[in-house]
Amino acid sequence: MIGEACALGAAMCWSTSLILFKRTDNVSPLGMNLFKNVVAVVLLVVTMLALGKGLDLQRSQADWLRLIVSGVLGIAVADTLIFIALQRLGASLLAVVDCAYAPTMVAVSVLALGEHVSPAFIFGGVLVVGGVLASVLEKPAGNRSTRDVVVGAAIGITGIVVMGLGVVLSKPIVERSDLVEVTLIRLVAGAAAQLLWIGFLPSQRGALAVLKPSPTWRTLVPAAVLSAYLSMLFWLAGFKWTTASRASVLNQMTTVFTIVLARIFLGEALSTRRMLGAGAAIAGVLVVLLAKT
Repeated sequence: MIGEACALGAAMCWSTSLILFKRTDNVSPLGMNLFKNVVAVVLLVVTMLALGKGLDLQRSQADWLRLIVSGVLGIAVADTLIFIALQRLGASLLAVVDCAYAPTMVAVSVLALGEHVSPAFIFGGVLVVGGVLASVLEKPAGNRSTRDVVVGAAIGITGIVVMGLGVVLSKPIVERSDLVEVTLIRLVAGAAAQLLWIGFLPSQRGALAVLKPSPTWRTLVPAAVLSAYLSMLFWLAGFKWTTASRASVLNQMTTVFTIVLARIFLGEALSTRRMLGAGAAIAGVLVVLLAKT
């Protein structure tokens, strides 16, 4: 059950960080992502030193390449796309897009990793996805145009698919490697890719301003610790100690957590429909926890 608990922990940390990141709309999506990755790299290096761990220099070149590509796709590309979607859609509408995560990951896990899912597991997964869809598929509030919603949703779904590809590439290596080390490698690869992108495109260099101390750090620092350090460790731990299908469905609880936190901290409405949907999603999680995959 450790893997399942970590998957749920990742969902809670990521949901909380989304609420914090939403409060920093003055920072570009590229800047947000770069900041969280740099903070996490520093924390992971300190963690490795404290634990007396080092890099696995005996790892094959193929495994190094897979981890690096996984970090570039899952952290540099996917997370930036999700932050773009967050700014276009807001936390609640992004939760709608995030419903694509579990079915995408289950499909990728079955097709690429050959994982088996039982009928009970599928039923639980349907409850989770159906519950979160029922919670968030209400008429959007605010002044967002249809174009913003469509474009934001497309960007968010693209980010989720790219994230899934990154997981598939790294999962076999994560299972036989130290968790902190592989997390650090993926984050370094992602941050390095971002810095190269900024270096090649002068128009993007404004993103570097986020690394200068400012009052925004009061929100960005805890958001970065939650999203790129704690959530990333929990997320990979979930995939390390349980199946990718199982972890991804439990990760989907991000949507329910986001709805509740958005109500508490952003003042967004929590309707009866959303509460019923959240209840269905939680029931689905219990089915997933008890089902054999």
